[in-house]
Amino acid sequence: MNAARLTGLTVGIDLRRGRGSATVDVLDDVHLDVPAGRVTALVGESGCGKSLVAAALTGLMPPGSRVRGTVQVGGRQVRCDDERAWRELRGRQVGSVPQSASTSFTPVRTIGSQLAEICARLDSDRTPEQLCAAVALPPHVVDRYPHELSGGMAQRVAIAAALAGRPGLLVADEPTSALDPDNAALTWRLLGDAAADGAGVLVITHDMPSLLRAAVCDDVAVMARGTVLSQTSLVDTLGSTDAYTQALLGTVLV
Repeated sequence: MNAARLTGLTVGIDLRRGRGSATVDVLDDVHLDVPAGRVTALVGESGCGKSLVAAALTGLMPPGSRVRGTVQVGGRQVRCDDERAWRELRGRQVGSVPQSASTSFTPVRTIGSQLAEICARLDSDRTPEQLCAAVALPPHVVDRYPHELSGGMAQRVAIAAALAGRPGLLVADEPTSALDPDNAALTWRLLGDAAADGAGVLVITHDMPSLLRAAVCDDVAVMARGTVLSQTSLVDTLGSTDAYTQALLGTVLV
């Protein structure tokens, strides 16, 4: 069963040039499965379109996007421009962990009040304190303001917020890019736990070394030039003889 699927997704962005305009294809015929209960890593060089894939799966496409192909979430086909449908899906069916967790919360309100608002909106069966406990944070974090959190703590709060509605799909964009090795390892473990609980987890990452050390990745999708070149199990990806794939696995991408 797939938590999400992209089929033939092609995305063009309208650009104005002088008095005219042009459409530039950023994604080209992307096919991608995010299986339920598994962690899928989406890897590729900078600028290849990974973040736009995340945008397509969370209903956050940039203005001026021209989209062909299909996006399915939980077996439901959703148009990228159907904001009403995405409002229903976000939080309940689709959870999103942003790259800049520390700036994703309102700075003048406590973490507890913001998590409580999310829980109320999603009819969550967990309290802010329970969500914090689920991501290995002490109860007193709910009384802190965002600026009082370390980078690792802020990332865990972002994961807690994304899990509040128990979504079937969790999309994490570079979740360890600003973390030290210990906090990166804990973040990977939490994402692995979400998959163990049944969610399909898509992780966009340049940090393959720490992901491999964490041993939570099941599948790897390799992107280049706006398309997915391959999607295979981690074992098969590690055994690939493709030079581009091996370069991605052997280095921290820039």
